[in-house]
Amino acid sequence: MTDVSVLFCVGATKAGTTWFYRLLHDHPDCALPAVKEAHYWDTFDAEDREKQIAAFRIRLREMREQKAAAQAEGRGWQVDNLTRRIDDMKALIAVIEAGRADDRAYLCWLTQGRGQARLYADMTPNYATLPDALLDRMVNATPTAKVAYLMRDPLDRLWSHIRMQARRQRQSHEIYEKKANNILHRILNKAQETHILERGDYAGVIRKLRRVVPAERLMVAFSETLMTPQGCAQLCAFLGITPVADLPQEAVHEGPPVVMLDKLRPRAQKLLYEQYDWVARNVGPLPQNWQDNCVRMTA
Repeated sequence: MTDVSVLFCVGATKAGTTWFYRLLHDHPDCALPAVKEAHYWDTFDAEDREKQIAAFRIRLREMREQKAAAQAEGRGWQVDNLTRRIDDMKALIAVIEAGRADDRAYLCWLTQGRGQARLYADMTPNYATLPDALLDRMVNATPTAKVAYLMRDPLDRLWSHIRMQARRQRQSHEIYEKKANNILHRILNKAQETHILERGDYAGVIRKLRRVVPAERLMVAFSETLMTPQGCAQLCAFLGITPVADLPQEAVHEGPPVVMLDKLRPRAQKLLYEQYDWVARNVGPLPQNWQDNCVRMTA
């Protein structure tokens, strides 16, 4: 069990991890669970574990309700799909609830019953927040584990994350567009909801990853480049899987578009400028849309 080939995709949040999951989920060389984000490695703390189990149980109840509706309407294909997702979720909850003396139960959940594959994967962006010691344990759970970290244009990623937060928090009487801009206002003026910024701290995360993960087992990639045939081919080579002919659609979970207020945009760009600069100096040439935003910041 300890020699299975596993990929850990550790973020960043709203940087294309769902697109990446769909790519690997449909790849003949890969076997992925029906649960995209397992949250095993970020639930060692008892409080975090209880919160995650509660969230999973809510999702489990929703899937059971969806399955009952599909059965009533005779949608057999959806019943089969939901049955698989429900079984995966129930098994994962049991793993997370169990002891953590070792990680064999987790690795069994990740691989068991999924057939022979070149690669298994856990795509949980929150793993980017792990402390060094736990990140090291994750990387060394199997000697062939690899880690991928995706980066998206900092301003685009921030605004996408804020819109996701606004959708999740919005009450029935609130206007979605106004709520999104209010969240950005609080970030800029009151230093609130700092977790949104932390998820886009490319400099901090990449320094940690390079400190803990062996260089040959780490890939840091621009999501904009990854979603091209050339970028995807480089990714497949890193993972040791067959190149992909047809890429998934680019936009996943983007949600309705919302215009960022003109009075907030310059301050948001200024806040993020160091991320653009650090990535350009320490990772490589920036994709065109990153360069375009940099030009706007310095114009």
